[in-house]
Amino acid sequence: MKFQPRSTSQRIAHIFTTHKNRGSRDPYQELEGAYVSQICLAWEVLNWNYTNFWQKIAKGSDSESSSCTAWIAQQFQQFQVLLQRFIENEPYERGRRPQVFAWKRISSPKLLLVPEFRGCYTPDTEEDEGKEEMISSTEFLAILEDAIRTFMNFLKADTANPCQTLKAFFKTKPSSVDPNLLRLLKRTNKKNKTRLKDLSKRRRCLTKKKRKGEEDMEILMGLIDMKIVSRVLRMPEISQEQLRWCEEKMSKVKVWDGKIQRDSSPLFFFPVR
Repeated sequence: MKFQPRSTSQRIAHIFTTHKNRGSRDPYQELEGAYVSQICLAWEVLNWNYTNFWQKIAKGSDSESSSCTAWIAQQFQQFQVLLQRFIENEPYERGRRPQVFAWKRISSPKLLLVPEFRGCYTPDTEEDEGKEEMISSTEFLAILEDAIRTFMNFLKADTANPCQTLKAFFKTKPSSVDPNLLRLLKRTNKKNKTRLKDLSKRRRCLTKKKRKGEEDMEILMGLIDMKIVSRVLRMPEISQEQLRWCEEKMSKVKVWDGKIQRDSSPLFFFPVR
């Protein structure tokens, strides 16, 4: 699938800022579609940044290409701070997650926008000369891991309240997808998350050097994949194309015999039209 992150982000942002004048379409449904699109996009970009940087380190690249400018590192820290601030403030806001997110995006346009890692930096102006300071690969890797953990906390906080669950249960509007396939994918997703959590517990028991609560990054990223899929499956209006995306996304994470195999290649899909 052809990926154009800039144009996709612009389309999502346009919906966030113009949803009040969208004609006869349900504004909440469109907001939710834009929100889910944004979290899918953010995760694929964050995943790519981490995987790309880790591969540079694993290949023993030269120190210049496997280090990072302090300025870029600060952008990832800002990404994390904005997410953490949203998590802390959301309980005091009125409305459901997509609505609150849309309001916050107006005042904080960088919310959930993942920076791009660049190993080398050349200042364009004299004002930018302080930006070329470099930090070590170990420091930057820790920043990326903290950002991933915060993103997982952001996803965990996105839960459906009992009223929403009940409303979805009694929904009478005909669906365009096979309900049996939808139920199967939800069951499969739940089983995958259980396997990943069990594997994480076993590894923590075997590796005593890990601090309590410190996840194996590979498992954590697999759990985020499944969490993203479960959020897409939770949408009240979902298409057959979106179900196929969920199915393919889940197939990229396999757990067997105490091991995990995760395909980290991006799978871009955005239910925004």
